[in-house]
Amino acid sequence: MIEIKELTKTFGPKVAADNLTLTIGSGISGLVGENGAGKSTLFRLISNVYEQDKGTITIDGFNNDSKEAKSKLFFLADEPFFSAGDTPESLYKTYNVFYDVDHDKYISILSKFNLPIKNRLQTFSKGMKRQTFIALSLATKVDYLLMDEAFDGLDPLVLDSIKEEIIEKASSGTSIIISSHNISSLERLADRFIILYKGKLANEKENEDLAQNMVKLQLYFKNEVTEEDFGKIPTEVVSFKKIGSIINVVVKENDTYEKDIKSLGGC
Repeated sequence: MIEIKELTKTFGPKVAADNLTLTIGSGISGLVGENGAGKSTLFRLISNVYEQDKGTITIDGFNNDSKEAKSKLFFLADEPFFSAGDTPESLYKTYNVFYDVDHDKYISILSKFNLPIKNRLQTFSKGMKRQTFIALSLATKVDYLLMDEAFDGLDPLVLDSIKEEIIEKASSGTSIIISSHNISSLERLADRFIILYKGKLANEKENEDLAQNMVKLQLYFKNEVTEEDFGKIPTEVVSFKKIGSIINVVVKENDTYEKDIKSLGGC
């Protein structure tokens, strides 16, 4: 169990974690929030990449900066580091020094994704690099797996295969926490959702309850509407993404959300 108590982290005037108290147990948890909500910072704090200003983090009773805690956890960053000459095979050799990586499982997942094992990662597309590191993380024998925006930009067919592997990994006893700014990417996968808003815990519900309290909308405005504009309305915005002139948002359902959105004008 990951236990977080009164966690605070600031970067200058920005508060990335605001007196956060949270417990993360078994199964698959979705960590959801708009960009800048503090999801990546929370993962870096748990994995001790960042040091908190205040509060405690324990993993199965061990402080997160201890050797025992670090051996239990694998953190897959949004943009993981690799050297220019690295191949999927050399990546395995590097990580196997620090973790117990199931080589057969790793190769099996790479083959499933049709990824060349001996080609250099720098020749891979962004999606292929992401798939390689996902395969590595799923083959690593740990009790906790943190995956930061792991699904961003992946082909839907590849994503289905990844989700199957994640479910299999969780069924073997690994607790998996996946962050995303898009709640729909975690539907029918996460057992529960943890919702962050400006470094605070906004909500934590079982999957069923959450689906009844969140509304996903695709919007077009005649006038220019930004994420900051959405932040000014009373309705809580969980996720915001703009592609061209189309805005995709997930909002917390209430009696006035439609009126609030229309108040932005030209919808």
